[in-house]
Amino acid sequence: MLTGVQARFRAPQARRLRRRAMEYAAHRWPVAALAVSRSGRCQCQLADCVESHLLDGTAILDPVAAGETWADHGWGIALITSEFDVVDLPAAYGAPLNHRLLATCPTAVAPRTRRWHFVMEPGSVDADLVTAAGGVLHSGPDDWVPASPTRTGATGRIGWVVQPLVAHWHPYRRSDAIDSLFAGLTAQN
Repeated sequence: MLTGVQARFRAPQARRLRRRAMEYAAHRWPVAALAVSRSGRCQCQLADCVESHLLDGTAILDPVAAGETWADHGWGIALITSEFDVVDLPAAYGAPLNHRLLATCPTAVAPRTRRWHFVMEPGSVDADLVTAAGGVLHSGPDDWVPASPTRTGATGRIGWVVQPLVAHWHPYRRSDAIDSLFAGLTAQN
């Protein structure tokens, strides 16, 4: 049972998670409830899980459904990578890449692991290149990453460096000069 202080602390946090889950869903970013282990106890019914995990893996794209899912619980938020890819990179690559993208790519950071998460259009980055950089490419409906403002023991509180709103809720679309050139030539023919 929560003490009065714990309940007062968790209530604003739960409301913030609910609002953010609804916002993601309203912009067609698929979310799912994430059970997070805190102080050795998981939020799910098993209560003894060590790592954060999806409750059922159902992607939610409706803000009303998101509001209902997060109404009574302070579930964490998982972004399901069915509509975009998330490139997860170590700081040695993430910080310089973020600087080069100049606020055009929704980007989050996990402070404890110092991992950078870049939300990109599906298929825009080769998985082998990501792996070679010590990263992980999260892609497809069966994969996910924790989303801001979720806090896990492993990651700390996930926070946006470049808010999705700044990028107009669009995953980054990779566009090199060569891509632009070939697109222009194709359009002319």
